[in-house]
Amino acid sequence: MKERYYYSIGSGSSGNCGLYVCGDTAVLIDLGVSVRRVTAALRRRGLEFADLAGILITHEHNDHIKGLATYVKKHHVPLYASRGAAEMIARREPGALPLLRPFWGGESFSVGGLQVESFLTPHDSPESVGYVFRSGEDSFGYATDLGFVPSPVRQKLLGCSAVVLESNHDLTMLETGPYPYILKQRVAGPRGHLSNVDCAACAVELVKNGTKTLILAHLSEENNRPALAKRETEEAVAGVGSCRVFVAPKNEMDGPVWLSEEGQCSLFA
Repeated sequence: MKERYYYSIGSGSSGNCGLYVCGDTAVLIDLGVSVRRVTAALRRRGLEFADLAGILITHEHNDHIKGLATYVKKHHVPLYASRGAAEMIARREPGALPLLRPFWGGESFSVGGLQVESFLTPHDSPESVGYVFRSGEDSFGYATDLGFVPSPVRQKLLGCSAVVLESNHDLTMLETGPYPYILKQRVAGPRGHLSNVDCAACAVELVKNGTKTLILAHLSEENNRPALAKRETEEAVAGVGSCRVFVAPKNEMDGPVWLSEEGQCSLFA
């Protein structure tokens, strides 16, 4: 059985970065934390930046590309980004231009041994995307920074054995929390972030269609709690199908979520 796992290095408004390994191919999703931090995390998995087949960017917000300024001075692994995001990245970090591999949102392409399907996501960013990674019978979906889950996004994720899905905020905590009104509107709006209740509703559909592993991500420190998000999704999917639910913490996971051929998972240090 080939090695397959997901390892969250950072998740949330302070920085996002995840490692997906499938067989001989390893990729990063976003680079929103420091290069030093990512380097240490990769080494704990026996990897270096040079071992990566690519870094796939979801969009150009700072919590997803914070590490790029340092990265482009030291490393040469290609950066995959939608054309809208790539244009913004090139303006901000001209040194990234030789490494950028732009694509249209919705386009499919290959990275190492993975077939990558991009899909547009509703977020307040030019051409924000999520991804589905396929290799043989294995499929892994990644969708964060979603104001809601439109039908095309849902259709892309259905059938994925494992999915990283945003569970950003509890609605009550957001409404009664410290954010100014205009920011509350942005977060809860159709181009903002996915609430626990909307995440749980999407999770039910995913589990009904074969998802066995859910990793909740991009939780708000101010407007959510890991136990709250996990409980809401677990209660929603209970009795629907066999699925285990994990929460990606703000900082690095204690260990990777290992994914078997059947999509079952366990967490090891």
